[in-house]
Amino acid sequence: MTPENDQQALDLDFVRHQFPFFETELSKHWAFFDNAGGTFPCGAVVDRLTRFYRENKVQPYTHNAVAGAASEQMGIGRSVIAALLGVPESTLTLGPSTTQNFNTLGNACAALLEPGDEILVSEQDHEANIGGWERVASSTGATFRLWPVNPATGELELAELEKGLNARTKIVSVTHSSNILGSINPIREIVQAGRGVGARVVVDGVSYAPHTWPDVLASEADAYDFSTYKTFATHLGVLYVDPGFLEQLAPQCHFFKVGTPSAHLDAAGPDHAAIAALAGLGDYFETLHDHHFDSPARSLEQKARAISGLMHQHEQSLCALLLDALSHLPVRIIGRTTVDGREANVSFVAEKHPAKVLATLLAERNIATSGTHFYSFRLLRKLGIDTDDGVLRISFAHYNTEDETLRLIDALECILR
Repeated sequence: MTPENDQQALDLDFVRHQFPFFETELSKHWAFFDNAGGTFPCGAVVDRLTRFYRENKVQPYTHNAVAGAASEQMGIGRSVIAALLGVPESTLTLGPSTTQNFNTLGNACAALLEPGDEILVSEQDHEANIGGWERVASSTGATFRLWPVNPATGELELAELEKGLNARTKIVSVTHSSNILGSINPIREIVQAGRGVGARVVVDGVSYAPHTWPDVLASEADAYDFSTYKTFATHLGVLYVDPGFLEQLAPQCHFFKVGTPSAHLDAAGPDHAAIAALAGLGDYFETLHDHHFDSPARSLEQKARAISGLMHQHEQSLCALLLDALSHLPVRIIGRTTVDGREANVSFVAEKHPAKVLATLLAERNIATSGTHFYSFRLLRKLGIDTDDGVLRISFAHYNTEDETLRLIDALECILR
């Protein structure tokens, strides 16, 4: 989407003013690059969450004014996240996490599977996705298969997908972008390949959504799942399921809610206040959009997508600085060495220090990163990386600054040279 005024860059001072963390004394000392593990919530989300806990933390949907206000706020939260994604509310399930949503979805798919059917999951995926489908296969007698990554690069190749697909493939599940490599996978092509054999395609958007707001409908996925605590909001998982797929799935809700699409996969209601606070994410995207663009008539989805473009552009500029610096240090970058085709998550192993030691040394300089396997155990094992230690991951968010990035680079040069 092309900006309709001359402001082509993200106004970072304005952005950071929207986050309570950056008003604290602590923020003046720390540079935070562990954003793939969870981002700071924006102020609009915090305000709505605080309001709910202060004024309306009661059982909603009962017959008094306080409960009525709680119900109304939760309804707004649900409608706002649907509007941000440009999908009907009835297609969304709000769960406590993406992991739980995948487990619930897998259980709901069990009725579609029988011995001899196959589930194909990418080897690049987070274990929450792989393990859940592996358990479903075990319980139904279906065959579980991995779509293998290239052992040298960790990348997924469509030719390998096509080898793994056949007439018995019922489910294909894949990450939109790798939480280790940062590589963006060609979801439309993957969906089309899966559809070619009659399979349903499920996409894990957890690592993608924080960097590029997902166009769920354009992906044509049968199901798409991501976490709002990694997109500047409360700790929830948002699961989209295509209506045609949803009606085939076994209900996971109370029997008296069967027939209500938004409750169909609601195995356990998440925190009411967290749902209500999702409305603040809409406030945030709208505030940023209207500050940067002269297009107030756009839908909330269009506003989110437009401002996400500026966020992504800013993150990529910082990521490019880091990748260039790492190219001159004794490290092995896991994945692509440029920003082309990747999101701003960078993982590497260093010759001089294990990942956990390096993360500790950076923390001593008030730079937050993380070193572990990040639940991508099978990917790291395929790449020959010690899974007990893992990789150091540096993950950007749009509120990171160039000064913070240069601090990080200076620290890495001091530690690793």
